[in-house]
Amino acid sequence: MKRYLIILALFLIAACKPATKEIEIEIDAKNPSEKMVMLVYHKTLAPVNLDDSGYGKLTISGMDAVYAKVFYGMASKNIYLENGDKVKITFDADDFAGTFKFEGDKAPAVEYLNSVALAEFPQEKFALPLDEFQSMLSGMEGNAIKILDAHDLRGTGKFRKMEKGRIKYSYACPLLVYPVGHELVAQEHFEADDAYYELIRSYAVEDKDLVDIDQYREFMAEAAHQLDADGRDIKKMYPKTVACLRYIADNSKNQKFRENMIHHVAAPYIEIYGTDDIQELSSIYMTYVKDTVLVSDFRQKCENWDFSKPGKKAPEFTAVDINGKKHHLREFRGKYVYIDIWATWCAPCKAELPYLKELEEKFRDRNIVFLGLSVDRDKEKWEEKVKGGELCGVQLYLGQESDFQKKFKISGIPRFILLDMDGRVVNADMTRPSADVTAASLEKLENI
Repeated sequence: MKRYLIILALFLIAACKPATKEIEIEIDAKNPSEKMVMLVYHKTLAPVNLDDSGYGKLTISGMDAVYAKVFYGMASKNIYLENGDKVKITFDADDFAGTFKFEGDKAPAVEYLNSVALAEFPQEKFALPLDEFQSMLSGMEGNAIKILDAHDLRGTGKFRKMEKGRIKYSYACPLLVYPVGHELVAQEHFEADDAYYELIRSYAVEDKDLVDIDQYREFMAEAAHQLDADGRDIKKMYPKTVACLRYIADNSKNQKFRENMIHHVAAPYIEIYGTDDIQELSSIYMTYVKDTVLVSDFRQKCENWDFSKPGKKAPEFTAVDINGKKHHLREFRGKYVYIDIWATWCAPCKAELPYLKELEEKFRDRNIVFLGLSVDRDKEKWEEKVKGGELCGVQLYLGQESDFQKKFKISGIPRFILLDMDGRVVNADMTRPSADVTAASLEKLENI
């Protein structure tokens, strides 16, 4: 009896354990001229490397449903997938569009997506009064759903519901920009009033199934901003984002909806603007988002901005030489790059110059470039210094407040950075030329 109870308990534990969210995609390409297929979904690029026979495999985790595009070169096809799907995609690389085949339960949905396109509404219709504008969009939504209903989509999971949601919110999104669009097209002021906000509220309905649809996310995020009476006038991006997160956290009733919407407002901000001074955003995020897949993605996006870690791809820069010609970091690939961030007004920077010259002489004809990046306020001062002939290596003018400086969080100079031959960070706070260990460290570099 005791043994039976133990077995029963183990069974119940296993039964209660949430299923792993995975979608498995196999790709089999004939005559592959390129060795990669790219899947694009939710602004994510997921490469699938093909072996010599044209076979590749990709697993997508953490998605209940996903609309994606499959790219081979410049050609593409639309696909739809749900958690638990195991699908196979085949094509002949010589005729991707003509031979593309999707094998799996969602094949009818994929056929529909590649044969039907949503009609775009004419921009001049923003001139209509709000009630007529909304009626027009509802009519376009209804026509699109009639076409959807005419297709046999049995056995495609929740695709029909998802596609109705995609259609609805594709035609709801223009309502969010109606106040601006109407003023631009009709050349008359539109004052958003209670009736307008009630219209937006009528569309802003929580649905945990629809959070995997881009158009729904975009609508709900902007609606949260517009429906927040205290925050709708905030224009600066960070406080606007924080206000939006607070509104979602305070007003959402469904946990999955709340977590996904907070993630898909916070994560794009991090991707674009980075991680400086995001304590409030991070606090809200970590308080309400517990889904491990979402949290892992958020943390990875934050880590992508930490360029101090060895192995990270260094950010690009655009700088000019003494003749005004533009140069980019990528030009120095194939050699190690020892970067000196300096300025003519910086006494410690100038003190390092003789040692830098010695270091360059020691490693002359070796596989390394010594690159000076000036952050002078006065470009003419830098030009005088370069023309004076005292400097060594490659000298470029970067200027102040560059993204390169910001991403490396450079607050003081001189600052030295060592990159490998692929443009990846070896040491983001490299020792100075005057330090005895610097030459020894460079000597240890592979293939220098």
